[in-house]
Amino acid sequence: MANKKSLDFFEAFTRQAGYCKKAADQLVLMLANYTDVTIRAEEIHVTEHEADSSLHEVMHELARCFVTPIDRDNIITLINRLDDITDAIEDVANLFDMLSITTVKPEVKTLADLIAQACSALYDAVDEFPRFKHSKTLNELIIRVNRLEEDGDRMHRAIIKNMYQQEQNAIELMKWKEIINAMENVLDYCEDVANLLDELAISNS
Repeated sequence: MANKKSLDFFEAFTRQAGYCKKAADQLVLMLANYTDVTIRAEEIHVTEHEADSSLHEVMHELARCFVTPIDRDNIITLINRLDDITDAIEDVANLFDMLSITTVKPEVKTLADLIAQACSALYDAVDEFPRFKHSKTLNELIIRVNRLEEDGDRMHRAIIKNMYQQEQNAIELMKWKEIINAMENVLDYCEDVANLLDELAISNS
């Protein structure tokens, strides 16, 4: 009986980043055509479940693998942080459903677009990561993710400030503040992974 083919950890990283990108794109579509919110949130949950299954596959492979392309602890950290992004996007989608949001603010759609851009750039960075020793684009992609997080941070502050100035309904203010903070968390997680890729590229060069 043939031995099972070993898992390519770099491919697993890219697959995990793909789930982040897919979930972010699903969130953008959900907010752009804001109907059937519960169904749209469930679709993102399905993506999150696929990401969890991929994560478990990596952990199972690590348990039986003797040689890994980078340190085991780094593999565990990277794959978990990528999974954190997909989890955080699902949390955002669930908030729109659980808090019974009826209409979406335009600036929130813009923030979702930033999340999608960050996840797309992060996907490209993770896909490029196996060539970190000679890559001419990895550092640019990492910088792009960091800049998108900075843009999101500025937008986050502006939205919160504007809501405190204009929103008269305390409950609505509370709802939107929770959603905006959750969206900013997604961008923070993206930046965390980008910084980790940078650290790993340096330490393994």
